[in-house]
Amino acid sequence: MVRHSFYLLSSVVLARCQTIVFDGRVPATAVAAEFDAADSLFDPDFTKGQSVSFSDLLLFSASDVSLLDTQVNAQSVEVTINDDSIFAPGGANPQTAVRRAELMPNPALSADNVTTTGVKTLHFSVKPSADRPLNTSHEYLVVFLERADFTGNQISLKTGTLLGSDGATKDRLVLLGNTNDGSTPIFSTAFEEGIFTNFAMVMDFNQNNIQVFQSTGSDALVQQTELLPNDLSGNGAFHFGVNKNPIDPGVDVLRTGIQEAGILEGVVYGGIFVEDSADGTVTLS
Repeated sequence: MVRHSFYLLSSVVLARCQTIVFDGRVPATAVAAEFDAADSLFDPDFTKGQSVSFSDLLLFSASDVSLLDTQVNAQSVEVTINDDSIFAPGGANPQTAVRRAELMPNPALSADNVTTTGVKTLHFSVKPSADRPLNTSHEYLVVFLERADFTGNQISLKTGTLLGSDGATKDRLVLLGNTNDGSTPIFSTAFEEGIFTNFAMVMDFNQNNIQVFQSTGSDALVQQTELLPNDLSGNGAFHFGVNKNPIDPGVDVLRTGIQEAGILEGVVYGGIFVEDSADGTVTLS
């Protein structure tokens, strides 16, 4: 397993061990029903529509694996949304203008803010569904870190037509910084059908900065940015899934705007894990 020092940018070393604080890579033997269980890798209750279970929303492929799945015999998982993907926080005030289904680390496996303290690297791979394509006239969040008090996102990875934009990002992934600081663009890359885009996002929660490594397919991750300032305070949880915003939402993105009927869309994920990078290194392959 190759790791890279992100403080000494020219240094590449082999790691003898790896400290993973949350491993969300899905075993090749896993089945959908396991994601409804209390001991699931991901929270069985959040985030999804009230009338559906994750076993209704997830599809698996042991033959379609991403860069960092192969080393642990893991498989990819497709997260889908449909017309019933209406989330109601706490069972009230349903977000009727949004369709969303997102995997979040099971709190039992990520206690004491272990994924959002110190220096951690978030790994994941993502690609569009070939059979359930997104409607890119809409904006989608596909990965984000949401503050524990729900007042904003420290990072947001989006695709589609970003709200208020001209649609130039329809076929791209755009990483944005803290929503409370204006969602400053951090990095952007192509989002292509049939190809996994791999990310490692090094986040220093002490110094409030982020650095991005990225690659495609089976290529090792490559440094794409320097260390960049970004407010990462507030702890919270990572989300991996399809969060589809409405067109022309007006003043309330969650409850006004247009969503067409007959939705069946998905995004494929793999290689999800968070490692401790306090020693200054990050897994590249």
